Amino acid sequence: MIAASRPSRCARCGANLAADNGSGRCAPCQRAERDRIVAAPDVPPSFWSHEPLRHALADRHLGRVVRAYRHHPYHGRQPLPQTTVAGWFGITQAQLSRIENGPEVVHLDRLAHWARVLRIPAHTLWFRLPAAPGDTPLPADVVEVGPQLIRALRSADRQVGGKNLYSTVLTHLAAFSGPAGPPAMSPQVLMATATLREMAGWMAHDSGDSTTSRRHFLAALALAVDSRDALLVAQVHGSLSHLACHGGNAEAAISHARDGLGAVAQVEAGALARARLLALQARGLAAAGLTADCRASLQRAESAFAEAAPAPTEWLSPFDRTSFDIESARCLLRLGDVTAALRILNGNVAERPGGRVRSQALARMLLATALVGQARIEEACDLTHQTVELTHGLVSAVVLDQLRHLALLLRSHAARCSDVPQLLDRLRDAIWERRWVALPLPTA
Repeated sequence: MIAASRPSRCARCGANLAADNGSGRCAPCQRAERDRIVAAPDVPPSFWSHEPLRHALADRHLGRVVRAYRHHPYHGRQPLPQTTVAGWFGITQAQLSRIENGPEVVHLDRLAHWARVLRIPAHTLWFRLPAAPGDTPLPADVVEVGPQLIRALRSADRQVGGKNLYSTVLTHLAAFSGPAGPPAMSPQVLMATATLREMAGWMAHDSGDSTTSRRHFLAALALAVDSRDALLVAQVHGSLSHLACHGGNAEAAISHARDGLGAVAQVEAGALARARLLALQARGLAAAGLTADCRASLQRAESAFAEAAPAPTEWLSPFDRTSFDIESARCLLRLGDVTAALRILNGNVAERPGGRVRSQALARMLLATALVGQARIEEACDLTHQTVELTHGLVSAVVLDQLRHLALLLRSHAARCSDVPQLLDRLRDAIWERRWVALPLPTA
């Protein structure tokens, strides 16, 4: 038998390959291929001379340009998947398919943005690109005020809820975005704007508006992709995973978690992001009824969390032990493992709430739910009273929904436990007093 010959040069850059390298790619090119999950790769000038690509550019049809780009032999034997390129653009695979096969795009802002994402040389285009990112002065707010602003908004959000701060975040978003728009933003401005967009999405979610929340998250994802920051891309995918799971879409929750994990697969400082995404993936798997896969994902999440360092930049949301325990407990309760959920939550609620009012309230309500599952009704009532007291100044539709859920669980025990009727009256009054949370959010 004649052994198959191994390639001697990298098919991508032409560099010599080691004798034992059977991949057809040198090490730098292999890293570049992994990085393309987040953003388009750097390509040589000769890339744009490929005949199908030249014809597509001459036709002035960006959809055909994208298709020719994906099928370029530079990328290897298989074309780039539509899902990968759609992720760079911050759109869905179905939307990209319509762009490739539909009528030509005529809106200059879209043309310019997509051309920058693919790094198409300006001299090959049939339209003039706006000013390059380096031509736009960097607002002082981003360097000097941005991180402090993000910290202050997050701290306030944990204590008073998103409804009270949503308008404030929209105001800051307008100031950070400015009139230039994404194509002219520097990476730092893009990261700051993406972080504020994601924050607006969480505040909309906390206000009970999932549609507006998803719109903000998708906008944040597009900005994060433009910034080329893999950790930020992964974080926004995690937010979309949470929102999908909250809405009962287990498949989308798992998909977004896996997309986020792909973005940080080779990032050295990505252990904390991986821990969060693995926990969110486990939550989606639990919702899908995949018990063994859920437990395996939780174990991997725990391992990643154990080796994680604090978030390396201010633009990333903190993910601490309380947050991790809440995600784990949600999974275990969904799987019916009340004992394990209790073990996790008991130590969590023993801590003083401090400034994390909403997180501690959610932990207490999860624990109360687990206690009801074990028919420990008096303990559940005590915890629920504590939660109502703790959240007196918190305006959160998510917390109100959990209080309603607890009221439903406790109602069937009203005849057997004298503490329940009084608690149900208190819950009814608390929910009624905060009913204005359901009012529509202000528009941008």
